Amino acid sequence: MARLSIFFLFFFFITGKKVLTSEIIFFVKNITDNSGFIHVALYNDPMMFPKGDGKLLGFKKKTSNVLKEGILIKDLEMGRYAIAIFHDENNNDKFDTFLGIPKEKFGFSNNVKVFLGPPKFSEASFFLSDNIKLKMEIELK
Repeated sequence: MARLSIFFLFFFFITGKKVLTSEIIFFVKNITDNSGFIHVALYNDPMMFPKGDGKLLGFKKKTSNVLKEGILIKDLEMGRYAIAIFHDENNNDKFDTFLGIPKEKFGFSNNVKVFLGPPKFSEASFFLSDNIKLKMEIELK
């Protein structure tokens, strides 16, 4: 019985598909105040970009730590992604606007220009290959 278990374990390791994962590290430019948090949203679905409930991954990081270390997103599979960020200076956990005009700084991957609304996924997206560490900068506007 022990031999059979060892055989199946060995067989699993030999034939099992190894998933190669990648990382994204990005640095945020134009931070003028180190208070609050930088909110990060990662998307992989064009239909959900940049909706709050459509993100693949969302988190926040202290602005002072972002200035020192950047932002690292690990364990991503090969695919097309887009990133949206904003600087929540007043730490109220929302993107503040007034009559639809942003009151807080924001940015997107590829540093796409924004005109009367958020960019399209196709403009902000990038392809992430297997087993790489992609470095980029996102500029707050």
